[in-house]
Amino acid sequence: KNFVKMMKLQTFAGISLIAALAIVHHAFSTRGQFYPAMVYLSTSKISLVLLLNMGLVIMCVLWKLIKKVFLGSLREAEVERLNEQSWREVMEILFAITIFRQDFSVTFLAMVTTLLLIKALHWLAQKRVEYIETTPAVPKLSHFRIVSFMGFLMVIDSLFLYNSVKFLVETKQASVALFFAFEYMILATTTISTFVKYIFYVSDMLMEGQWEKKAVYTFYLELIRDLLHLTMYMCFFLVIFVNYGVPLHLIRELYETFRNFRVRIADYIRYRKITSNMNERFPDATPEELNANDATCIICREEMTVAKKLICGHLFHVHCLRSWLERQNTCPTCRALVVPPENSAPSSSARAENNQQGASSSGTSSQGLSGAAVNNNISHHQARLQAAVAAASIYEKSFVYPSPNTLL
Repeated sequence: KNFVKMMKLQTFAGISLIAALAIVHHAFSTRGQFYPAMVYLSTSKISLVLLLNMGLVIMCVLWKLIKKVFLGSLREAEVERLNEQSWREVMEILFAITIFRQDFSVTFLAMVTTLLLIKALHWLAQKRVEYIETTPAVPKLSHFRIVSFMGFLMVIDSLFLYNSVKFLVETKQASVALFFAFEYMILATTTISTFVKYIFYVSDMLMEGQWEKKAVYTFYLELIRDLLHLTMYMCFFLVIFVNYGVPLHLIRELYETFRNFRVRIADYIRYRKITSNMNERFPDATPEELNANDATCIICREEMTVAKKLICGHLFHVHCLRSWLERQNTCPTCRALVVPPENSAPSSSARAENNQQGASSSGTSSQGLSGAAVNNNISHHQARLQAAVAAASIYEKSFVYPSPNTLL
């Protein structure tokens, strides 16, 4: 399938090249001189279409070359992310074109196409970093390629941002350069955030997964990134509204950024409220409770000598529990709320039902055949494995950390 697509692209690129060369040869053979030939190429509709098509082919070839050098073959999740984001971004760019319709030109169309291709590279970079963070053993070449890729994207973002700002300073008036300056500013901050997050992952890996503050720093990094994006979206929205009208292409992005920032603020307030008195809220587990339960912390998968007990009865390391609460407010094992809602004491009927369930379960266990006991143990083990997978994905740790020598 990929081979067929490659052959189609090569065929299309060959036909486009032949058509572009033919129209250029026709312009110079009929006009005779350079200037009249260039005037013909820039005014003839057929020549413009053929040359723009050739420019698009060149950009697509460069895009595929960059992808091949820095990323190699794409994974299925990366392809899905690329397809989903591309359609959304095309619609937003079409809305942007309606706002800047008085600035529409061949240069504007080329700049918009370039922006879309650069954005696609940023989406792939973010998805590849997420894949590296959740993969136990990553070869050194993959680390080198992703670091080089993010450095390349940062250079591209900086160059386009500099040119857009320079044009605005020179003209001293609102133009389509506002749109490109804003887009590349968003991309640059996203690239920096992704790179810093990758540094956190590498640092945690070098410590063999024992960096307790990783989740804390990741939380604050994402909070600062969302705050910057929200501020930039609001400023750009106001500037475009004053000079051009309502920017329809920004409404969805502005809403999603505001919603994400509000969620992170709520998570931060909840986290501070829960962890402000952890010693009083969550009692220490007694030695008898540690012996009676599995003494393995399901978050870090290490043995516990000292642990905190939640209201549901499950035990965890205090530092693991603190890091978990930065992202979730439920028990990693049973998904019960760590802190029950206020003014929600269990009713007498609920307590009676729980007592009946406890009595029936104890009676059943006293009967129990050996086969039922084995099935219960297997289901309990599977439940713990599923909870461990969820904990690892949210806690942003992989199951097995490679040794530091894999990066050195």
